[in-house]
Amino acid sequence: MRAAYQYRIRLTKSQEAEIERWLDMLRHQYNYLLADRFNWYEQNRCSINSCPLVCHLPDLRDNPDYFSQKRTLP
Repeated sequence: MRAAYQYRIRLTKSQEAEIERWLDMLRHQYNYLLADRFNWYEQNRCSINSCPLVCHLPDLRDNPDYFSQKRTLP
């Protein structure tokens, strides 16, 4: 048998203000990035998918081993 519990939290004024500030920042960031996607679409007029991202990646070797990967690290 599954039981679901719900808890009501009682925040202080400072906690409530901090959460409101975080939610406000996240809302602004979401809207900014959404507008950025719309602007990109308006400029390029093509659908957003993984092809433009994948096409510019270099081809990986078939079986890279540990040492060849380690050599490429800075």
